[in-house]
Amino acid sequence: MIFKIRSFSPAEDIPALVQLRGEAEVVDQEGNQADEEALRAQLRLPGHDPQQDRWVIPDPKNPAALIGSALVWLPPDTTTVQLGILIHPDWRRQGLGSRLYDRAVERGRILGGQFVQAYVNTKNPSAEAFLHKHGFEREGAYHEMRQSMPARLPTPVWPYGYQVRTYAEVQDLGILTYAMNVCYEGFWGHHEVSEEQMASWLPDFNQEGLFLVSSSSGKTVGISRVEPNAERSAHNDAPTGYIDAPGLHHHHRRMDLYRALLMTGMHWLQDQGQQIVEMESWGDKLEILNLYQDMGFRIIRRLVSYHLPL
Repeated sequence: MIFKIRSFSPAEDIPALVQLRGEAEVVDQEGNQADEEALRAQLRLPGHDPQQDRWVIPDPKNPAALIGSALVWLPPDTTTVQLGILIHPDWRRQGLGSRLYDRAVERGRILGGQFVQAYVNTKNPSAEAFLHKHGFEREGAYHEMRQSMPARLPTPVWPYGYQVRTYAEVQDLGILTYAMNVCYEGFWGHHEVSEEQMASWLPDFNQEGLFLVSSSSGKTVGISRVEPNAERSAHNDAPTGYIDAPGLHHHHRRMDLYRALLMTGMHWLQDQGQQIVEMESWGDKLEILNLYQDMGFRIIRRLVSYHLPL
């Protein structure tokens, strides 16, 4: 059977690609968004050219349908190319993924990337085997967690000498940038940011839900960002709050501080009428993940990041 690989056409391929993603999600159950809106948002990523950076494989029996797709994306001001490959469950283990991979990696080199990064859901061991086959190495893990808001939340208990304020009270970009950098230092998935970057992100943050922790010396040692999230609320059909998992300076990474900071954010979200809480964790250690689960969160998605030098 002859399989044709061609460039993605934004004008013609969106419905077929949405269908491919939906049918794959039914089988894989990875929690990926398969709707058209999510796809169109991907097509608009800065620095991404869908016609140059995406490929599809039409069904040889029905060219209007797609059985495979691949993409690369080199985010601005980075050297790491993001890679995504999807093969329809009925057409796997026929070498189609490797054929797409070859094209994607070559495009990554043309774009000037120095590394390739791919994420794999741990529910899909065959995808991990595919990356191992092509020489990728594991580098870190991402967890998405969720819980329904309890009717009564425990009162946050702050260890002696620590206090929390919102950024709405602090209003100091230098302090915020410092906190974002040092409080996640050493954790995979977090990168150093400049004041200019923070200034560009700040209008999208809810400053009342951006919490900063200081120690008895007055030094900023913790940060957590929470907000009501319209997209997650629509997906869950219920008011849903989002938490970017708390970060603490490495000299202050105590479980009681993590608990107090997380509970403070949950209380604020409850006051905003949120019924569900979803949290993203990038690179947190096992004992921190265990704490979150002891507090009622359950892991709904776990992705492992793999990378390969080009």
